[in-house]
Amino acid sequence: MPPLQLTNLLQTALPNLSESGRAVLSALGCMNGRPPCSTELATWLGFHDRYRLARTLRREGLPPLEVLGGWARTLYWMIETESTGASLRELADREQLDPAVAYRLVRRVTGRRWTEIRREGLAVALLRFRESCRNVTVPVRRPLAVAMGGTQQHRRLSVAGFPFPMKLGAAAARVRARLRGVLGDRLPVPGAPFDVALTAADIALVTRPHASSLSVLELDPPRVTHAIPVAATPTRVVPSLSGDFAYVTCQFVEAIDVVDLQRGQHTASIPVSGHPLGAILSADGQTLYVATNCDRLLAVSLARQAVTGDIPIPHGSLQLRLHPSGRRLFVSCWRSGQIVEIELPTLRHLRTFEVGGAVQELIITADGQTLYAANEGGWLDVIHIPTGHRTATLKFGTFVMGLALSADEADIVVSLLYAGRVLVIDRRSLTVRSKLETGGKPRLIAAHPRGQVLVANEAGWVDFIL
Repeated sequence: MPPLQLTNLLQTALPNLSESGRAVLSALGCMNGRPPCSTELATWLGFHDRYRLARTLRREGLPPLEVLGGWARTLYWMIETESTGASLRELADREQLDPAVAYRLVRRVTGRRWTEIRREGLAVALLRFRESCRNVTVPVRRPLAVAMGGTQQHRRLSVAGFPFPMKLGAAAARVRARLRGVLGDRLPVPGAPFDVALTAADIALVTRPHASSLSVLELDPPRVTHAIPVAATPTRVVPSLSGDFAYVTCQFVEAIDVVDLQRGQHTASIPVSGHPLGAILSADGQTLYVATNCDRLLAVSLARQAVTGDIPIPHGSLQLRLHPSGRRLFVSCWRSGQIVEIELPTLRHLRTFEVGGAVQELIITADGQTLYAANEGGWLDVIHIPTGHRTATLKFGTFVMGLALSADEADIVVSLLYAGRVLVIDRRSLTVRSKLETGGKPRLIAAHPRGQVLVANEAGWVDFIL
């Protein structure tokens, strides 16, 4: 998503908040000042309960959630009024809100009538908002090397009462069988699962944006072993090459969380500028490439826990895909309708593919010849990488979100977000082999070398496709 103007204004007005405070402001900015109930928001942002959320607000010098949300909503209305000329009555009608309630909300949180704060302007309103809060000192981040304890020994631990056998060093079975195209197991995973990734240790990791945690799944037999708390709004998870660490983009704290999978805990945070969205690991495992909502692609050195380079991209992206050569990166630039090809490690722009719509997930065949791009506009593009030509388009008429290639590359698995359906498509003929009614909102997909495919579903589970 692009930088949210409300979020930027709130965080500019209060620049010295801790990560927890910034996460609360980001959540309010994301929802235009209309948070869910305090219990749900507390769960979303990783607080133990609503009481801990309330204590955090007090410690940060912020007003109670109801008042803070009222300020955020008032500032949002002022932004909309100044940019579009709409009256407060029109904005309230748009939100199906009684205009009288809107006027009373403004008067209650600001102590002034709407006409008064409208006449004073947004800059004055921001000053009054800041005056209602007090600044605090930002806590010191833990250095990455210290947080990791200086050791990466492979060990068997019991985490949160669950045995967690790490299979590092043991090669996973690489039997490649064609998908049958049927639904297998379904594992309940609360917290709006978004991303799923497989590690070298033959476990699956699932991000839970509404629970501020990373769930760990064993695959044989399928079961959830435990969850690892991380910072607010974890979106994408990228395992290390060895499978002993994972890197999680946490949007609302503007950081990459480092998770030690053997110890089962979050060990460090790498700060970035802007909300981190998509991420992918370099071929040598030393650099994490991260796209942010500031429309930048960052190169993050994992050894130095720092951003070492960046390049502008047309739009922030949740989806990055590394070419099999390891020397090129493809970035889907969402609502710009473009896919950008970038040379690595120089971060030099090579080509731009104009596909239209709003580009989502990308996948590339192992021979590096063909790129597939899902599109919110309701289609799948097939692009010949050497020439850059679009060779085919498959239309679905509904939002296309996730893509994965089966282990044998015979099939493409496609998630149709709002249709509650997953399709298995023959890659050569581009014909649908199987339609799977999953229900819910199927998001991102991971294909296992043994043949099964995992689909994260925002409605609260992970499906296994056999």
